[in-house]
Amino acid sequence: MYQQRLGAGATAFTASPVASGGHVYFATEDGEVYVIKAGPAYELLATNKLDAAMLATPAISDGRLFIRTRDELLAFGN
Repeated sequence: MYQQRLGAGATAFTASPVASGGHVYFATEDGEVYVIKAGPAYELLATNKLDAAMLATPAISDGRLFIRTRDELLAFGN
């Protein structure tokens, strides 16, 4: 449907994208999480910077987004 490059040219993505609630989440190795609206056209909703490297794919459960960094497990949501 569309093609869009996220981040700077050297941005590395090890984790797989995950989707929930009409959003798609992309986590970079440098600690950024891009939130894209799921749909036929590109719409960046947010870019969230965490102060930790992320290599694992985020998980979604019970309305929460779980992100494992090198040192922590973070949960976002209700």
